[in-house]
Amino acid sequence: MSDTRYLFKRGKTWWVKISVPPSLRPALGYDLRRSLRTQDLETARQARSQVVAEFRERIARARRELDGPTDPKPVQADGYQITAREDFSDVTYLLELSHPMLAEAAQPGQFVLVISHEHGERIPLTIADFDREAGTITLVVQAVGKTTREMQQRCVAGSTLHSVVGPMGIPSQLENAGKTVFVGGGLGVASIYPQVRAAQEAGAYVIGVVGFRNRELIFWEDKFNRYCDQLIICTDDGSAGIHGLVTKGIEAAIEEHEDIAELVAIGPPIMMRACAEATRPHGIKTTVSLNPIMVDGTGMCGGCRVIVGGEMKFACVDGPEFDGHQVDFDHLMGRLRRFIEQEKQALETWAEGLTGAAAP
Repeated sequence: MSDTRYLFKRGKTWWVKISVPPSLRPALGYDLRRSLRTQDLETARQARSQVVAEFRERIARARRELDGPTDPKPVQADGYQITAREDFSDVTYLLELSHPMLAEAAQPGQFVLVISHEHGERIPLTIADFDREAGTITLVVQAVGKTTREMQQRCVAGSTLHSVVGPMGIPSQLENAGKTVFVGGGLGVASIYPQVRAAQEAGAYVIGVVGFRNRELIFWEDKFNRYCDQLIICTDDGSAGIHGLVTKGIEAAIEEHEDIAELVAIGPPIMMRACAEATRPHGIKTTVSLNPIMVDGTGMCGGCRVIVGGEMKFACVDGPEFDGHQVDFDHLMGRLRRFIEQEKQALETWAEGLTGAAAP
């Protein structure tokens, strides 16, 4: 029998998978998985040992964190503590969480699955920052639906989130980034930050292009300036930087730099599609981070399926990053609208509950 221990196939690609002990699943998830990005079994066998060793070390670190005498007990009955909150606008807010095990394991491009309270919905949120020494991770949330608006009301410094599982997804590949443009639009500005920092630390020439509706909504300009060799700000109303969408910033960067190796974009699907179309004529490799409807985050439910290069992929385990020139954005946006009526009803029911509770 062929040696496929810890290996399994998703489509034509070989993956590594190790089960997580039950006591550590609240922090690490049910199992640890990683794509080996090869269809050849012998190549997968050769790459397997290094990944297995890394996964075992993650499990060992998690166990030490949980059992150690100075353990801050990140896995506890009352959830994960919110250590800080900052509001960027009336709908966008930052939450900093104490989660040492997750902060130690997090990599740029990954996300977490969050449940705000015992009866709450499970939602994916991109890791906007992490501090291994402080043992914290940062999430930036936009209050657009029932759950994120409920979190906006409930989540304050000192309160807790019921469940935070991760890191999920394949980390960004930034080792040989070269000259790279990182594009963030709206909430995607926060999501792109870890990649910007990692690329700069890896020696890349970093061009940041960030877009906001107006000057008042700009945030983290100082953080981006710290790690960008060049930062281009775009605003819809022209109150700061370039007047227009991020595609104008991309065009300005391409005109000035003929040797751009890659562009990475995070934001609304319509923005990421525009970014991919802006780079297509120039043959610039373009990576986008997709955030479709997601339930379990382990590839079991199929809710996050996307079409890339004519093939079905699961954003939670095959991504979240994909070749932007290969993504079927029409299919993605269609699936994002699939439950729009149910989402509207859930929000209305929740809002009615608030009104009723406030009535004398």
